Amino acid sequence: MVRDGSVKPPVQWPPHSNQLVKKSIALHVIEEGISPDAAEDFRAQAVKAYSESGLFSSVVTMGEPMDLQADITVLGKGGDGLSWSGAISALTLTMIPGVVSQELIANTTYRDRQQNVIGTIEKNERLGFWIQFFLLFAMPFVDGPNTIMNETQYDMHRVTIEEAHSKGFF
Repeated sequence: MVRDGSVKPPVQWPPHSNQLVKKSIALHVIEEGISPDAAEDFRAQAVKAYSESGLFSSVVTMGEPMDLQADITVLGKGGDGLSWSGAISALTLTMIPGVVSQELIANTTYRDRQQNVIGTIEKNERLGFWIQFFLLFAMPFVDGPNTIMNETQYDMHRVTIEEAHSKGFF
């Protein structure tokens, strides 16, 4: 699996903050077009990023109302079926390499305690899955698809947090 690199990790992490009083935030992850396991991974990466940012007094996924709420809609858009190279690869039992792509989109809407929208940020990253029999022998020496997917999700959240902070959302 490879990333297109449209979402770069933040230069400074955690972001610098002059806040004396930190607000609490509730995360609500809504998944569309991704598997339940991938949605759980996305939720875990969101909690990790928001917790490590140091910008919030507490980060929760459910429960009582908080100072802020982040509604994160995750959309996984794959190609319509196999690409022509993926189809050829499948027909040749992966002897000829092929690639299948997927786009991961995270749309985050921030709301205050009264549910007024503060702002929205959208990030997307395209992922490509290489398919070939001989790549199996190289796989033990590189990060697997799950690792790359988790890094992508984490980076998307960190960049969203950084942008929202720079725009004064919190």
